[in-house]
Amino acid sequence: MELLQELIQQRSDFPPGDTRSVVEVIASRLREAGVPYQCYARREHQLSLVVTYPACGNGRCLLAHAHVDTVPAGEIERWSVEPFSGEQRQGRIYGRGSGDDKGSVAAQVAALLALSRAGVELKGVFQVAAVADEESGGEQGTRWLRQEGVLKPDALLVGEQTNNHVAIAERVACGIDLTVFGKSAHGAMPWAGENAVLKAAGALTWLRERLLPDLERRQHPYLPPPTLNIGKITGGIQWSIVPERCKVEMDRRLLPGESRDQAMEEIRQALDEYNEQVEELDYELFSSGDVAPNINTPPDDPFVTAAQEALRNLCGESRPLAGYVQTSDGRWFAGDNIPIILFGPGDPALAHAADEFVEVMQVLEAARAIAMMAMRWR
Repeated sequence: MELLQELIQQRSDFPPGDTRSVVEVIASRLREAGVPYQCYARREHQLSLVVTYPACGNGRCLLAHAHVDTVPAGEIERWSVEPFSGEQRQGRIYGRGSGDDKGSVAAQVAALLALSRAGVELKGVFQVAAVADEESGGEQGTRWLRQEGVLKPDALLVGEQTNNHVAIAERVACGIDLTVFGKSAHGAMPWAGENAVLKAAGALTWLRERLLPDLERRQHPYLPPPTLNIGKITGGIQWSIVPERCKVEMDRRLLPGESRDQAMEEIRQALDEYNEQVEELDYELFSSGDVAPNINTPPDDPFVTAAQEALRNLCGESRPLAGYVQTSDGRWFAGDNIPIILFGPGDPALAHAADEFVEVMQVLEAARAIAMMAMRWR
């Protein structure tokens, strides 16, 4: 718990996502225990740490991965505690990143230190990566480390908030931009122009009524349905001009089996229907960047079975498999044909929220479970 509090007290919020001080907290614990580690940075201030146990071990590698950067605290007045204090009260530790994702960082590091202190001989290799840049996309952290060959796991445990359930699937984020075009005119003569903002408003209402019900009917055994969120709208130059352009930034969460092309085509078909049935609509759809594959590990995979058995032996109960609603750095490994689970302390609904906290007992349980999973790995 002291480790977790120290991690929270070292700010690593993005921007700028400076993780050097929080990585040093981990590194100092490893040095005290005589455990070797390596640090990597594509950008000097976005530092990641990787430690392998045993240091010269052979065999298949189980990677436990969690990120040390966080989102900003937001409006401080909405917090009942100082966001970077790591305050502990009523069995909880509060602070930005307590759950997302420093609770998992602390649990994974504690598991590795316990194995090292006990001199446990593993059947395979256990690696822990505390990485930067997850909150801003992973380009300077996990994705770069994978491309450079630093992270080459045979199985992956992604530390995210799952309330210590083993999650085996997640949706991936797909950003889609919609630009609606109109015609500018003087604001005193709106009839002389075509208001792109009003056109976009009508088109979005149409999408909500025609497309969203179909998305809500789609099912996955461990995940909620796919979603389409209207995240940002930008239109117009000033109040006295009829806007000739309106840009809508949308977040489409894809289920396993869905693709960006499919998602864009569904939106395009709905907008074309609006154009035919309601009013003329001049628009453009655009999506850039990589959309990673979904994590969708089979429930009977031996790694999943071993993780479930470790958790059952530790807790004395069977917990149902779950899915992870958000998107994690695990997506950068999802196309590597390796088993991936998401597991860690914390309620995902508290991530990025004011008064973020993690239950002390969940962090302790996660550390023990991760150590047991490493001992069962071969």
